[in-house]
Amino acid sequence: MKKYTTSFLLLFSFLLFSQEKGTTLTRLEKEVDNAIVDTSKIRAMLELGEYQLKRDFDKAEEYFIEALDLIKENSESYYERFRAAIYVQMGVVNRRKANYPEAISYYIKALKFYEKEKNASKIASVFHNMALVYRYQKDHRKAIENYKKAIVLKVKVKDTQGLGAVYNMLGVSYRQNKQLDSALICYQKAEKLFTAIDSKEDLHGVYGNLGALYGFQGKYDQSIPLKKVNLKYYKKIGKRLSICVEYYNIYQDYRRMKNWKNALVYADSSLQVALEEGFRERIMVAYRSKSISYANMGNYREAHENYRIYKKYNDTIFNIKNAKKIQSLELNYKFQKEKQADSLQFVREKREVELIAKTESSKKKLYFTLLIITLIAGGSIAFLIRRNYKHLARIAQAEHENDRIRLDQEIINKEESIKRLIADNSMRLAFKEELLDKIKNGVVDTEPENIAKSLQSLTAQLKRQITTERKLSGLQEKIDQANKDFDHKLQEHYPKLTKGEREVCALLRLDLSIKEIMTIRDVSVDSVKSMRRRIRKKMNVPEGKELEQFIRELT
Repeated sequence: MKKYTTSFLLLFSFLLFSQEKGTTLTRLEKEVDNAIVDTSKIRAMLELGEYQLKRDFDKAEEYFIEALDLIKENSESYYERFRAAIYVQMGVVNRRKANYPEAISYYIKALKFYEKEKNASKIASVFHNMALVYRYQKDHRKAIENYKKAIVLKVKVKDTQGLGAVYNMLGVSYRQNKQLDSALICYQKAEKLFTAIDSKEDLHGVYGNLGALYGFQGKYDQSIPLKKVNLKYYKKIGKRLSICVEYYNIYQDYRRMKNWKNALVYADSSLQVALEEGFRERIMVAYRSKSISYANMGNYREAHENYRIYKKYNDTIFNIKNAKKIQSLELNYKFQKEKQADSLQFVREKREVELIAKTESSKKKLYFTLLIITLIAGGSIAFLIRRNYKHLARIAQAEHENDRIRLDQEIINKEESIKRLIADNSMRLAFKEELLDKIKNGVVDTEPENIAKSLQSLTAQLKRQITTERKLSGLQEKIDQANKDFDHKLQEHYPKLTKGEREVCALLRLDLSIKEIMTIRDVSVDSVKSMRRRIRKKMNVPEGKELEQFIRELT
């Protein structure tokens, strides 16, 4: 009953959430359709675009572009404010599409307006967004620098949620830069801030980053459950980018654990979401992840195909052209800012820009030279490693062959030893029979005066027999040792054989005759022959093939 009640409550919560989401979307769409004045329509489009940004990426971009078309060249202050807000959102759109130069361009346009208005809160948000671009470009120094600028302003305006968001993302940059202690401190600060305002969605963002940190530290029993809880939550609220990232985060843990089958499942799930939403940077990462998984599973054809697609996306996103575009936008922004303050500074900065351009040209040539040298050195190292690997493989093969020969010789020696012991055993039995006959004829039927002499003779013979039996005391132990692996093989391939039948197989493997087996097992000849017939039947020995030969071929 309790199980059904829980299921009902979960279903009810999901339906309630879906209904609320649908109601919000319907309300915003009606506001856009019913707006008569341009300012009202632009405000509604901006709000609707921000709402769709977490749910339907393409529609969000359409609303922002349509809003910009309505603003056109209007320069009134309220239009300027709308334009700056839309620029920030367009920066988000292009950042998620991995169009990083375009994203920086939009952020700089918004930053100019907010600096003119001296709006500290908005400036801080722009610095935060720019830091995200630098983080995706793997420029952690600039990312951390911009996060810290945003933190100063967020503290100034007392924006608790915004401050928590900056600390959360700053922790990601520290983690990716392998400054794990600093990352943990940032996550703890963010968690404290979001807990204070009871922001569940933001807290889940922190938990996701903590899960990534635990995974990096190898604490998979903590990271994987945390990430799966986050994934479930993001699916519930329909946050597609977070779903995509969380699939990738779970893949990372399984990759580190070398569980390539599960790693491939989550990499593929991340790719599907990324393809549906057009997240280019996440598409690139997912293809690389699948390539790594397939390679480690031995499927090199699929690994190569996925790597080829990853390389195509990588070359498109992370290339010198994009880096130069971003650098040009940064320089242009600084250039124009300084121009407003001092025209002389403008001339100086122009010269600096030209000098930087020349330096960049020289750097490019240097980088190209270094690349050629690196490729040559890499090729040489790869050749040496491969040659060394082949040499080590030959050595290992020779050692393996020597070990096999030594093991075969040891088995032969043990078999010879056992045969000798069996022969001794046969002699011992013959001696006992002879001794019994002597006792009957030499002691019982002898004259009393000759009994002592007969007993002395028998005592001497018994002493010799004791010595012989000591040699035979380890017979069963040696047989068991020589046939231990053989017995395991019989149990695995012929489970119907009894223990006694397996022991007879082991003795037949040593080329012992029926009489010798009868002596060792203390059974009749008929019993041994009957057991041989049962063994042939259970092992399906072909007609015309000797049982002993069939058993020896099993080894």
